Amino acid sequence: MPKTIDIECIGYSVKADVYGDDNHGPLLLSLIGRTSRRKKQHYIDFANRLDKDLNATTVVFDYTGHGDSPFDFDDLRPAQHFLEVIQVFDWMKQQYPGRKFIVIGSSYGGFMATQLTKYRDFDSLILRAPAIYRPADFYTKAADEDKAATMSFRTDAEKLAEHPLLARASKFKGDTLLVVHENDEFIPRETTEAYAEAFDADVILEKDITHSLDAATTEQIKVYFDDIFDWLQK
Repeated sequence: MPKTIDIECIGYSVKADVYGDDNHGPLLLSLIGRTSRRKKQHYIDFANRLDKDLNATTVVFDYTGHGDSPFDFDDLRPAQHFLEVIQVFDWMKQQYPGRKFIVIGSSYGGFMATQLTKYRDFDSLILRAPAIYRPADFYTKAADEDKAATMSFRTDAEKLAEHPLLARASKFKGDTLLVVHENDEFIPRETTEAYAEAFDADVILEKDITHSLDAATTEQIKVYFDDIFDWLQK
């Protein structure tokens, strides 16, 4: 069972689960998707497997406006969520010093993890169907996002290559894995190709998987996480 804690941010706290608190293997920060929550079963199953098979300590938390953390989702901006990512990352480094540090981000969490490569050093990055947003939308409330403009941006290879996140990706010195969902309805090929090129990433294509794992079968999810574990143990 994970240990549930509150991690202080700036004037409030976010709710987090810590798996393998007494372990001494790698340290892993798992960043959830937009509108998701830390209690989704595939986050729980993955963290439990990391605990069992890699002796890892994994932290999964709810951004504000998600799960058990405070505030209303529609009022929040990615910039605020990223400050929370920084706070949780720094708490982990202080609480568990000197350990190999891996960050895995799912969709919106991949966008957050990519932001983190500019501001913090860590060893490995895993991007699961990573989302991307127009630079100005980092400061746009969720309720005000122009979803049609977001999708148009994600198919524009030239604009993607110029995005500040991807333009500076080569400065990240760790290993990167990009997990692509074959039937992803929200993250088009142009976006995943831009991520792969920017990070010089190892790429795994997960067959017959849509954007969310909610529709995946038990066998598909097993294969999906087997592939990630194989990469982690190289």
